[in-house]
Amino acid sequence: MSKSDLVVLGFLMIKPMYGYEIIQFIKHRELDIWAGIKMPSIYKALHRLEQKNLISGVQEIDGNNPPRTVYSLTPQGGDYFRKVLNFFLKSRDSSSQDFWLAISFLNRGIDRKSFLKIVQNKISRLENHIDCHQQGLLQFQKEKRKNYIPFYIDILMEVGGKIHQIELEGMKKLYRQAASGDFDEDFLQEMEEN
Repeated sequence: MSKSDLVVLGFLMIKPMYGYEIIQFIKHRELDIWAGIKMPSIYKALHRLEQKNLISGVQEIDGNNPPRTVYSLTPQGGDYFRKVLNFFLKSRDSSSQDFWLAISFLNRGIDRKSFLKIVQNKISRLENHIDCHQQGLLQFQKEKRKNYIPFYIDILMEVGGKIHQIELEGMKKLYRQAASGDFDEDFLQEMEEN
């Protein structure tokens, strides 16, 4: 499952769009920078998803402009979007950026209970990771006194700890807001799951 599929399907969950319009949304949200989305991969994803009947394209003409293809999700495309979304939310192998990319496309693609479980698992793993990092940092400080350790390793250890702490705060906020019972419109409702 590719990030490009997630992005294309995520935008098409919002509304039908043409390729250049999706590219403009990507640039506006800077997904090409922070999520590593390459523009050619979007056009390849559009073509691939259309061949698999997960999206359908209709030619439209606007004034004297050349025709453009406006894509929309098929019912199978909506199901596939939920699978891709869940893959990136649940994957232990994907990067933090991939998880947050998936968050940016929730679009009622998951029910609240499943989402809370995923976020709670991420919180637990992050807390464990932070504990290990802090223990490693203590060991690192002892080693630093005995041996020469390059300055950049010291900075790397410090920055890594801060990044994990900020991510943990974000995860806890996600959990609190999702658990609050508000924002029903952001979650897939139980009767829609089938």
